[in-house]
Amino acid sequence: MFKTMFVVAKQEFKSLLKNWITIITVISFIIAPILIYSPITDGRVWNKVYAAYYCNNGLVSIAIMIMSFITISIYYKDEVTEMPTLIFSQPIKGKVYCIGKFLGGYVYCLLFALLGNIVWMFSPIYFKEIPYPLSPFLKYFVIYSATSFFAILSVSYFLQILFNIKPLTIFLPMFLFIFLSGPNIGYFGIMIDYRYITNLYSGMTLPLESIRYMMINRITIVSFAAALFVICILKFSPKKLMDRR
Repeated sequence: MFKTMFVVAKQEFKSLLKNWITIITVISFIIAPILIYSPITDGRVWNKVYAAYYCNNGLVSIAIMIMSFITISIYYKDEVTEMPTLIFSQPIKGKVYCIGKFLGGYVYCLLFALLGNIVWMFSPIYFKEIPYPLSPFLKYFVIYSATSFFAILSVSYFLQILFNIKPLTIFLPMFLFIFLSGPNIGYFGIMIDYRYITNLYSGMTLPLESIRYMMINRITIVSFAAALFVICILKFSPKKLMDRR
């Protein structure tokens, strides 16, 4: 089962890399963040921890706007070709297929988020300084981008599996994520509330209250996303997928 799941994930990952959405993903996750607001556009080198946080904060902000398009791309190919007929004529369960497709899309998004972090790490070279160290960027990539991407993709995937109504699966998640990014959402926020990390800008360590908030916030959104993903697995129907074509 796991072997088949990873085969599907690998195939989906390759398929997305060859898809038109990759052009948008490269621009959004690698080029745009460094050009919109970064040490380069700010005209000075930020401290390493704040730079790492802000890089991943920007990536999550962009993911809110484009993740729905990536999710649609995951199943679009299956809807316009004979692939579902070919796949489900083989000994593969629909739920395994559903998980594999999700994993392929998730790894695809994480790859470009990681590349975006790497580009940011080298931004001090513009000021003839040494690049930022890897550790703070890796830390906030795992804590911030990986968890938020999982939540964003799970919600988009949930709506895609259940409804597959293009305007709904594009704009409803987008508006929902924008709402969940506000400062008054608390522990349910997709984005980490800036009020809890102001110390990073001046290079100070985070107080215990901020660390506690981040831990509860991340656990909350990952748990919610995991519940939605389980529902996706249970509700996924190969017949429904083939009937969409």
